[in-house]
Amino acid sequence: MPAFDDSVRGTHPEDYQLLINGHVHFYRHRWALDRLQADLGSLGYVLITADLSSCKDPNAVRKAVISATPGWPEGYGRGSWAGFIDGLTDHLLNADRHQVVLTLACWGQAHRTRGTEAWALLDHLAGAGRWHLLFGRQLICLIENDDPDLELPAFGAEYAGWNRHEWFDRHRRGEIVPPWIEISGIEDDSLSPRTVIGTSAQPASQADACTA
Repeated sequence: MPAFDDSVRGTHPEDYQLLINGHVHFYRHRWALDRLQADLGSLGYVLITADLSSCKDPNAVRKAVISATPGWPEGYGRGSWAGFIDGLTDHLLNADRHQVVLTLACWGQAHRTRGTEAWALLDHLAGAGRWHLLFGRQLICLIENDDPDLELPAFGAEYAGWNRHEWFDRHRRGEIVPPWIEISGIEDDSLSPRTVIGTSAQPASQADACTA
């Protein structure tokens, strides 16, 4: 069964626009995350958020995802990447939960402190996303990244790119907000592009108080 039918080539739903470029996508600002989650939630995706702000070792990185995922047995895959990969295929998505958005909050912080493990997590998520597509299931990963200049090497035969709402550098840096995004704290709705003056346009890590 195909993941999409031909109609999406004209309607361009959010999941199609993301998955056409891979499974793993960066976001920086809360307004971008809110729009992505709202659009994907309206398409029937289950929203799961794992907080990586307190991850100090590889087990903690894996535990954050395991603890956030409903139905994933506690401890299953926590002690090794091999077991964790099995959990991604067996528990993150399944026959009853076939569309999932996994948001990794404070991933940028984890990348600074546990770079190898944070990168490995994206690698395994990309691989799991492709595996689930074989069975008609869709995994989209939204990765909080507070560094607008970060470029990662390829992982899982993919590159992590920015979501469409923060594709341009000026949007990613928070200098302006795209005209299709509705947030409070903008100077004038008639301005195009809109100049940001409110705290709602801060990077998500500031708004959510991810601590270093």
